[in-house]
Amino acid sequence: MKTICLYSLLSLLPLMPAAAQGVQRLSSGAKVSGVEINKQRDSVVIQMNIDLSEMEVGRNRSVVLAPLFAQGEDWQWLPAIEVMGRRRYIYYQRNEESLYAENPYAVIKHNGKPQNPEGASVDYRIALPYKQWMNNAGLSVSEDVCGCGNVAKGGNTPLAQADLAFVPKLAYISPQAETRKTRALSGEAYLDFPVNKTVIYPEYRRNTAELAKIRSTIDTIRADKDFSITQICLRGYASPEGRYESNVRLSEGRTQALKDYLIEEYGFGTALFQTEPGGENWEGLRLYLQTSSLADKEAILAIMDGEGSLDQREQRIRSAYPASYRTLLQDCYPALRRTDYTVDYTIRGFNVEEAKEVIKTRPQNLSLQEMFAVAQTYQPGSEEFNHVFDVAVRMYPDDPTANLNAANALLERKEAEQALRYLEKAGNSPQADNARGVALILLERYDEALPCLQRAAQAGIREAVENLKYIR
Repeated sequence: MKTICLYSLLSLLPLMPAAAQGVQRLSSGAKVSGVEINKQRDSVVIQMNIDLSEMEVGRNRSVVLAPLFAQGEDWQWLPAIEVMGRRRYIYYQRNEESLYAENPYAVIKHNGKPQNPEGASVDYRIALPYKQWMNNAGLSVSEDVCGCGNVAKGGNTPLAQADLAFVPKLAYISPQAETRKTRALSGEAYLDFPVNKTVIYPEYRRNTAELAKIRSTIDTIRADKDFSITQICLRGYASPEGRYESNVRLSEGRTQALKDYLIEEYGFGTALFQTEPGGENWEGLRLYLQTSSLADKEAILAIMDGEGSLDQREQRIRSAYPASYRTLLQDCYPALRRTDYTVDYTIRGFNVEEAKEVIKTRPQNLSLQEMFAVAQTYQPGSEEFNHVFDVAVRMYPDDPTANLNAANALLERKEAEQALRYLEKAGNSPQADNARGVALILLERYDEALPCLQRAAQAGIREAVENLKYIR
């Protein structure tokens, strides 16, 4: 009989221990030690030492040791070891088909008494194609101790339980603390002035709406008790028609007029302001022409890039292309007369308990370092932990540290594809290399993961050293 009878062994398997402990003695007298179950890329490697020195085997009998790897309704028999008594071994040499074990791992001759087998022990090692059910499968040994070629009921000894699921080891980066949290809000105001005037009339044309835009920006900052305005920058522009010197004076005067308006409106001190005359807004004219369908735009752009003073070039455009110039006066020039404004402000610092509340309603008030401190109060991988890093990368979408930590939080949940998108903006730090390696492992792209993890490990990232063990 060549095969081992399975009976209903899967239903007979006891609960497997979490890990192999010391030496397991089998019914046959064999002893098993050094059990290891590891995943290496696409394979599961099982190894153990089977000591045969204390077995007693009748001279006409065989003892079959058949390892079984099983989880629920999934199982796989591993190549067995058949230990033969002296006469049985001689018979086997003459009749190889007499084997009880099919495709055995080893056939051992035993002289019947302890200490007498030809091989005192077997270093058993086998690699299996990985299947997901193997992640928590149990390893046991079934024995044919009756010498009849059948696996006896109850002759099943548990050895170890696998723990093969990849658990990423991730290296987060603590962002640098901001000694002073500076922020800014900016906008553009298109104020209307009577011809050659530099006085603001709040009710004149569209001035009511444009002044409201500036006040709204300032009021937003003033309304938050955690904010302090540090500077208001104003830069006024004029359109190019008329003489350059006159236009520069107009831009200066109109910028000053807006400053005076805000001082009167809010009672600000003059030291809070920085004003800059922008002069004629030729750059705005260029941007308009580049995106317009104006028939003469290429010729006008050529004049703008040509020789002569700005006044000469403006006059040349007016003379050479009068129809297009009228279109510019109507559709483009009004938008060139604008004032850019920037309100700089600082935000006070928050302790961890304050930051845990602020992140719920005003996350933009927190620095990356403050958000990171909040994350450290939660269990890695928890919903709260992941939420902090998701908020951080939304508030700081181009920051490499924010992108790396957000990617790591996704990798905690094994969401590799989305993590790789964040890692595109995470820079080239060793921690980012480690995260890329983890993502590629999860996607089973092991050859690509290897150099990433090797670079990280060489740079001293201990998490990368642990991750490398999974693919080497």
